[in-house]
Amino acid sequence: MKKLLALMTIVGFSSATAMMSSLAIAGGHGKGKFMHFFDANEDGNVTLEEFNTSAKARFERIDKDNNGEITEDEFRTYIKARRDERKQQKFARMDSNNDGQISKDEYHAYQTKKAERKFARMDKNNDGFVSAEEHATCKAGKHGKRKHRSGRIFNHMDSNNDGIVTQTESYDAWLNWFKRIDSNTDNVVTAEEVKVYREQRRKHKD
Repeated sequence: MKKLLALMTIVGFSSATAMMSSLAIAGGHGKGKFMHFFDANEDGNVTLEEFNTSAKARFERIDKDNNGEITEDEFRTYIKARRDERKQQKFARMDSNNDGQISKDEYHAYQTKKAERKFARMDKNNDGFVSAEEHATCKAGKHGKRKHRSGRIFNHMDSNNDGIVTQTESYDAWLNWFKRIDSNTDNVVTAEEVKVYREQRRKHKD
């Protein structure tokens, strides 16, 4: 049997949580992957009920044959669809006048905004300059980030090491992420808790 892969996308996560937060807390552009994945009514809060519903639906979207397991082929198909979707979204962001094509000015404007965001992330002390140390720190944090990510996520989720990720195992991994962000343990993750969690992750990486 082919080795089964994890439910999560690039989705990004030192444990599944660390990978998730870097998948992340990636998608949704600004509100973070957690809210993007689970905030179904987009009110800035994720209740445990919303979480349970979304986690189940996400697993079922990948498990095409509905056998309660995710195969490598199913996972690859899902990842390809996600990549195609992100490409389309990127094109739409670049095509600011929505005419179905990207002009030189639109491309330049998009790349300028992207460069400004990247510069702001590197300029840790906000002095308007990026030092060699700041640049090196940023590069070091990204080194090897995506390499073998799928395998690491799978191994973390496969809690009994039997080479199979079941719906229960995948749900437990997602739930662990929920609990880490839910700092006041009220079974509701707020946008503010996600923001605090993201900042803690960044400080930990630094």
